Amino acid sequence: MVDCQHVHEAVAITAKQLRNRQPQSWTCMDCRSQKSPWVCLMCGEVRCGRYVNGHAKQHAESNPGHLLCMGSDLSLFCYVHNDYVVNETPLIQDLRTEISRNSPLEDVSAGDGSPTPDNNVGLPTPKKAKLYNGDQIAHAGPVRSVGLLNLGNTCFMNAILQSLCNVSQFREYFQSLEVAALEPAEAELKKPIHQYPTRNHCSTDSVSLVEEMQKVFWALWDKEVSSYSPNSFLSAVWKLVPRFRGYHQQDAHEFLRYLLDQLHTELQRRSNTNGGSCHKWNDTIVSKLFGGRLQSDVTCLACKKESRTHDPILDISLDIPEMKKGEASQSNCSLLDCLASFTSLEILDQTEWYHCDQCKCRQPSSKKLTIESLPSVLCLHLKRFRYTTFVRTKLNTQVDFPLCGLDIAPYTVTGGKTAYDLASLVVHHGSGAGSGHYTMYAHSAVTGTWFHFNDGTVVDSDSQTVAAVKAYILFYVRRDLSLI
Repeated sequence: MVDCQHVHEAVAITAKQLRNRQPQSWTCMDCRSQKSPWVCLMCGEVRCGRYVNGHAKQHAESNPGHLLCMGSDLSLFCYVHNDYVVNETPLIQDLRTEISRNSPLEDVSAGDGSPTPDNNVGLPTPKKAKLYNGDQIAHAGPVRSVGLLNLGNTCFMNAILQSLCNVSQFREYFQSLEVAALEPAEAELKKPIHQYPTRNHCSTDSVSLVEEMQKVFWALWDKEVSSYSPNSFLSAVWKLVPRFRGYHQQDAHEFLRYLLDQLHTELQRRSNTNGGSCHKWNDTIVSKLFGGRLQSDVTCLACKKESRTHDPILDISLDIPEMKKGEASQSNCSLLDCLASFTSLEILDQTEWYHCDQCKCRQPSSKKLTIESLPSVLCLHLKRFRYTTFVRTKLNTQVDFPLCGLDIAPYTVTGGKTAYDLASLVVHHGSGAGSGHYTMYAHSAVTGTWFHFNDGTVVDSDSQTVAAVKAYILFYVRRDLSLI
């Protein structure tokens, strides 16, 4: 990613010229392909990306000055630098807003699945929805309406960051860290967007994901902007977690796990450096909020001897129950069905048989999981993607979930009733694990309203819309949450 000087000289079209031109109807003027369309910001002509037939690149090479193009996912690319652009101008912001306004909401897959930015075909501003901008946000009081710009297939990251930001106890912890640690973040927010540090300016020795998280959380509550570019945060991720380098689509749940683990480890290290004693599991804000414990009971079916273990967790991955013969492929199930399946008695396959100390050999075994210790923030991951040797498929089963009052007492060891309310959820739009697009919905506990975050675009929503989506990750917060 680069700071590109061409943003001031290679943009001639206006938002008015893009009005009523819906991105899902963009067609390459040379080959008529609708896969990976890019619009030239000098002339407004649409052509396909390099992983289709490369006509957008050919257009830039044969037309001097036609250097910048924008994808339907709002990412900006410069053909001189041959890289994505992080800086922008008010005109480019207007173009992004107009493209977002023209995109209708549908659950479709992303273009050709090639390693180009997200094809946000269909991720939109719903009809009659309120599109928030900086001026409106300044008078919005407690409403959080700042989006995160897509830097090239980074919707998975944006959805997780917005979800974590909506867990108020988690966000407030980072915002309340010592002033010395926050000064870089405050200085960062005062810079023009083109002065944000890029990946090349970020040395490995000085990378701190905790500090980068602070910057993001402060930015998402800044009432003077409508969107924020998290390129500094992405730089840190690339350096600290090489698994996520590159511009191909990533799994949002996998990113969440890596992110929480990295934050937990860094906070432990900081506490030790400051003279603290940080070697227990529940010694950071990550484990205090998201940490729980599972109890696993394995029984030898030959002699009935039981073996019990306890494992710490930060989230729970739930299988979506298999459909019975004759049921429609899109039939519904509930979140409680998934929890019941997770905690049901399982007869283990022969390859998983338990080595019984009493029988002195591997024996047929059964296994049962229950939740021994409930987390303050219950993160539930619905396993929508199925993998085989040759095929990756997605389950589009509608899983009904409560927006408030989730009671999982039947699935715990003690059975004590504890109510959870939904704070945010992540949705995957599309048909494949390596393609598609991520957005998220967030609930404002202050106003009682819902918002839909689609990268840099934020619109209002409602409980009926949220309850009808096909959730991928759900974040529930305990009503009696209190941190000691």
